[in-house]
Amino acid sequence: MPVLNPDGYAYSHEYDRFWKKSRSQHMARAPGGLLDSAMTWLQQKRDPDKVCHGVDLDRNWLYHWGKRGSSKAPCNEFYAGPAPFSEPETKAVSDFLMDQRTQIKVGRMGQVVSYPVKANSTFNSELLDDFLDVAMVGTDGLRKKGSKSRYKVDASNDLIEQRSGCADAFAAYEIGIPFSYTIQLADNGVHGYLLPSSAIEPTARDAFEIVSGMLDYI
Repeated sequence: MPVLNPDGYAYSHEYDRFWKKSRSQHMARAPGGLLDSAMTWLQQKRDPDKVCHGVDLDRNWLYHWGKRGSSKAPCNEFYAGPAPFSEPETKAVSDFLMDQRTQIKVGRMGQVVSYPVKANSTFNSELLDDFLDVAMVGTDGLRKKGSKSRYKVDASNDLIEQRSGCADAFAAYEIGIPFSYTIQLADNGVHGYLLPSSAIEPTARDAFEIVSGMLDYI
């Protein structure tokens, strides 16, 4: 599935290069909780009837939806939506994932292949070993292909602290997909989210090699 967020993707090309949320409309309301930034609070206090655009689609999934690392304020960058799967994009992909064995999500910046650790002490250690083995095969294969990029493998063990309501954890622990990953692409801090055009093709090639190696191993 090439694009999860087609409306946000189009908007990022036409208006805001760094836009990442969807484009659904939500009425602003008084924010609650410490996670809502002072800027969000001030904006909504000034204009309580403001229409805010978009939901962070990687906070709109059922697994631990609406907990830490997300916001209930519609104008916030990490707004999780009014309910799990409130957005047609996440609902459509969740239905599609029901029949899949592998889920790999590609995101921006960091050069990390991560896998979700269940947010309690009862997770299956054998499953985590499998997660790690497959991810290491992908990153090792990239090095063997001669790429100068270095991707690290990391468990998303701060799931509740940082990224509640995310797709990779939903796929692994709600549906039971045995292999669920997030790949954060180049770079690792030099250019940030604004890669030069010369880096686009090498980054795509690296991602292809990582995913191909993982799928061949599975």
